[in-house]
Amino acid sequence: MKSDQRLFFRIDVMMPCSFRIVPEEELDKIPLPEAPDSKYIEEYFMQNLAQLDEQINEVVAQINLKSSLLASALSAMNSKINFMMQTIDANQLTRAIPQRLVNLSGGGVSFNINETITLNDKIDLLIKPLENEPPILVRCDVVKVTPIEDEDDAYRVALEYQNLSEEDRRKLLFFIQAKEIEFAQHERRELSKKGE
Repeated sequence: MKSDQRLFFRIDVMMPCSFRIVPEEELDKIPLPEAPDSKYIEEYFMQNLAQLDEQINEVVAQINLKSSLLASALSAMNSKINFMMQTIDANQLTRAIPQRLVNLSGGGVSFNINETITLNDKIDLLIKPLENEPPILVRCDVVKVTPIEDEDDAYRVALEYQNLSEEDRRKLLFFIQAKEIEFAQHERRELSKKGE
């Protein structure tokens, strides 16, 4: 584990992590509130699902030109998924945040993405370090973008949090410290097994 220049320890860990790229030209149109509540977070990230739903409907319309039976089946499945999504409450939704391998610190985070991004863009990051606490939604500056060799449109992005509240920073640091203790205990157990 390395310490970065901000005196925060960095740790590689799997955690619930979702993101949205905010292009430079849209930053003024999409401000983040200082203290986003769970309803705001749900609606903000549900926009991605709405866009995906539009794409699905367009594809189903194209499939309908060749096979109306297949298009009907896909439309029914999509309607069922939409109904299920409407019945999910905010707590269940945050449990559905995908797990992602990240390099995490109290000052920033880095991970791989499969989308084109520039240093002038921002990333809105939704992470849930602590199971029984609300998720953290924070806008991040893109500090570094590194193409991943042998993968098209794959990049390693390094991000720095903008205006992370002290409460959210404490959550992150608590999570990192708990993981460090967990890793140290695991290493001790492995060493003791080898010593037997």
